[in-house]
Amino acid sequence: MTIEFWQETAELKRKNVAAQVPKEWMLERVPTPEEEPNAYEYLKKCLPKEENDIADLTIIELAQEIARGTFSSLQVTTIFCRRAALLHQLTNCCSEIFFARALDRAKELDQYFAQNDKVIGPLHGIPISLKDQVNLEGIDSAIGYVSLVNKPIKRAQISNIANILDDLGAVLYVKTTTPVAMMSAETVSNIYGSTLNSCNRKVSCGGSSGGEGALVGARASLLGLGTDIGGSVRIPSGFQGLYGLRGSSNRLPYCNIRNSMANQPLVCSVVGPMATDIEDLKLFTKLVIDSKPWLKDPKCPPIPWREFKVSEKLSFGFIDVSVYSYIHPPIKRALKMVKERLLKEGHEIIQFEPPISFPQMAELWHRIVCADGGREISEECRRSGEPIREEILVANDDGSVSKEACITEFWDDAGLQYKYQQEFDQYWLSTSSMTKTGRPVDGLLLPLSAVTSYKIGDCKNFFSLFFTQAFNLLDYTVVTTPVTKADRDVDLIETQYQPLNKLDELSYKYYDPELFHGTPVGIQAVAPRYEEERAIHLSQTISKVLNS
Repeated sequence: MTIEFWQETAELKRKNVAAQVPKEWMLERVPTPEEEPNAYEYLKKCLPKEENDIADLTIIELAQEIARGTFSSLQVTTIFCRRAALLHQLTNCCSEIFFARALDRAKELDQYFAQNDKVIGPLHGIPISLKDQVNLEGIDSAIGYVSLVNKPIKRAQISNIANILDDLGAVLYVKTTTPVAMMSAETVSNIYGSTLNSCNRKVSCGGSSGGEGALVGARASLLGLGTDIGGSVRIPSGFQGLYGLRGSSNRLPYCNIRNSMANQPLVCSVVGPMATDIEDLKLFTKLVIDSKPWLKDPKCPPIPWREFKVSEKLSFGFIDVSVYSYIHPPIKRALKMVKERLLKEGHEIIQFEPPISFPQMAELWHRIVCADGGREISEECRRSGEPIREEILVANDDGSVSKEACITEFWDDAGLQYKYQQEFDQYWLSTSSMTKTGRPVDGLLLPLSAVTSYKIGDCKNFFSLFFTQAFNLLDYTVVTTPVTKADRDVDLIETQYQPLNKLDELSYKYYDPELFHGTPVGIQAVAPRYEEERAIHLSQTISKVLNS
């Protein structure tokens, strides 16, 4: 590849992906975001009711119907391939499309079912989507780099979690877009351009698992795999009304998942499900853990599934993040709804005062994750000649990259991270003296972001990752939980607000009730390290009180 032809390589890749969509699934005209802001609602208009009804089932319900023989794997796979094809035209969410391979797999599953009168596994015939990082044989894992286009993965490089999904009976059919190196809260690259929010196509889908968020957000997948090093599962999940799990380091197997800064050991990227239903997310997580991934991935801790149960009502610690930034009205309303409903059902909420500020933790996160000064990204971009995009976190405003740390600086930051973890853990334990239960708070509640979302290209103006990066640094377990949607008639501009500083003023002035109308709003439910079962229970509890 010569430096003059990176644009041509990217264009050919886009055309190749588009060519995988059957002609009969091509839209005659793609409506503008203003004409059809909600892609899910648009698909309801385009597709037959029986197909929409199947897409509206949960995975648990769909798996039961497949096991009864009500639906065939081929029927279900065809429906979700078609939805993905249409949604890709609306949001630009797919990095790889392999429908023919998926349909062949579905036929094999149907043949097995016909011969054995039973399913091959608990996810028999269930289409599962994958973030571009997940390696599949014969398919690229370009992770936004032009230099990695047309370099298909070999059999020995297949991700462990992909093999687990195959054993469980899942059907893999698409991979989804990421920003370059997964280092942005907006999903954009020089290969694919920008991915749009499927619930509000006028704004960003978030990142870096933004393609996955868009796909699952319109139910063109019921569950997909994302990754998270600073909020990359949680932000797209929140922006598209999904449940998303950020587990602790390597609780779910990361072996052979392509990554940037892959061997940076302090703040690990983790893989996690993004789902339309909390029970589906729980089922998936339990199935992966029950497969004993530690037998094939030495980084996985040998921790079996442990159901979280308490006989009493839960106690939550609420973190007030308004001291750092103006919080958009829909997010304030979502927090108020959750607090009021939990209290009404007899749960307890106390104020939780973090012993380390979020900006402090975010600063340390950035020094650790960007410790190579952007060297890896710079070198990979140099191979193709593509420019480093300004949305990438290691890029400065002048196009330069961050300063590279020396080894002693990195060691010092490792020590500071450990100190922060100890201080935060100790404060959490100390809340036993503040709760009615006499035990430390069961979980924490706080927003994902200060802003409802942002326009394409604006993500670097809002360092709202403060509220997600901290828990990567601490290695706590978090489940994003959908609460409500922005409503222009309810979430009005607060005319009397006095900004704290220039960044706060930017966030305040950015709120636009019309622009954000209909955008989902979620919150973070946080549990201690390696307590995925508890984090899921917290989310279940919140969802239950919201729906009661």
